[in-house]
Amino acid sequence: MRTRVQQSGFYLLSDNRDALIARRELTEHARTTLDIQYYIFHNDASGHYLAHYILQAAERKVKVRILVDDINMAGRDSAMKLFSQHPNISIKIFNPLLNRGFFRQLEFIINLRRAGKRMHNKVFISDNEEAIIGGRNIGDEYFDARHTMNFVDLDVLCTGAITQHIAQSFNDYWNSQLAIPIEKISRIKILRHHLLTFKNKFKDKWRKIKNTDYFKTIDNTVFSHQYRHNQLDYSWATASFFYDRPEKITASKILIRTRMGQQLLPCFEQAQSELLIATPYFVPGKSGVAWFHKMIKKGIAIHVLTNSLAATDVKAVHAGYKKYRPALLAIGVKLYELKATALFLKSKTRRFVESHSRASLHAKYMVMDKTKLFVGSANLDPRSELLNTEVEMVIHSPMLAQQAAKLFDKTRSADNSYALTINPASKKLNWSTRLDQHPVYYNHEPNAGLLTRLGIFLLSLLPIESLL
Repeated sequence: MRTRVQQSGFYLLSDNRDALIARRELTEHARTTLDIQYYIFHNDASGHYLAHYILQAAERKVKVRILVDDINMAGRDSAMKLFSQHPNISIKIFNPLLNRGFFRQLEFIINLRRAGKRMHNKVFISDNEEAIIGGRNIGDEYFDARHTMNFVDLDVLCTGAITQHIAQSFNDYWNSQLAIPIEKISRIKILRHHLLTFKNKFKDKWRKIKNTDYFKTIDNTVFSHQYRHNQLDYSWATASFFYDRPEKITASKILIRTRMGQQLLPCFEQAQSELLIATPYFVPGKSGVAWFHKMIKKGIAIHVLTNSLAATDVKAVHAGYKKYRPALLAIGVKLYELKATALFLKSKTRRFVESHSRASLHAKYMVMDKTKLFVGSANLDPRSELLNTEVEMVIHSPMLAQQAAKLFDKTRSADNSYALTINPASKKLNWSTRLDQHPVYYNHEPNAGLLTRLGIFLLSLLPIESLL
């Protein structure tokens, strides 16, 4: 589905802390409705922190609807059912597996044709007036709150007419036959003392979380002050909103009318000079390489930023990506891979994240000619194209596009990423970067051990590209 609307406001959420605060503020300021749709809603500190404010909104008689994909729901049916017992909270699980216990993973294997198709949408809507879409799920690693790994990500806070169309996409999924109420899934019988115990434990856990170093720092931030005093510097522009239809999951054939990718392609081909592409999972396939080649022959400069082997959180996807690097470089695509030690992420995580915390790219955006910004939940891989459902927005704003281009340049800088080239003599890949102000070069996957590289090589031999 595609909609184009007039003059909405947009604000880039590139800072992970601001992204969490934005969701909290939308929740605290909701008056009538909260619609929340995610691929993953973790049962961790950030998840509990936001859940507290969601519960408080429900106490104010805000009608809350939460739609979560089943991918990360193992062992959580009972807690979700307890949470949904509030009269103002409704929870549905998208495309749930039939088995809720021990044989859950076996069902993934046996029934992969259905179970492997997931709702990857990420949408947070307040009062049908404000919304957040982008790459982030709900979890510590998306908000700089994890001590081992944190994502480099991007969302957009939206206000105005575009939000009505984002809300329509949520309604289409909420009303889908694949969205099943948690009450129909969980077999636990809820008794009064269960609810009282749950509420008391939930409140105690929130108090402990709120008093940790990380969460103390987000009580009075610049972003929070600006939002509460209507001082955010929104970029006002027109936008087009795209989303896969939920029927994409159940269709025996992937029909064009259910997919947003075929509708987006003509937008990409309007490029006049440059495409900057950030995607954590990049498996272009032969058709993708051919499309890049066609665009480069038209004079379009293409720069792609993705994860290095040391930074990726999904090794199998890197195995699918690595086989296309020589062909992409040969046709003129500029490739950059994020370092696990990206410096700018370290500077934001401050004292509450350990020094060994690594960075991993999770942002999914594209800047066209520094005049248009594409941002959403989709990766450039077969899974996003064929298996998962996704949302995407095209914002026609030179100001916002240039802000995103600056973010791209900062992320792909020699301090934060590796630039890839082909050695003309050996025909092998080289990685160049900067360390302590000095240039450094590698002739193999940087900061990845021999066993890891061997494992990636073996994975690359498997016929699993369509699942990546």
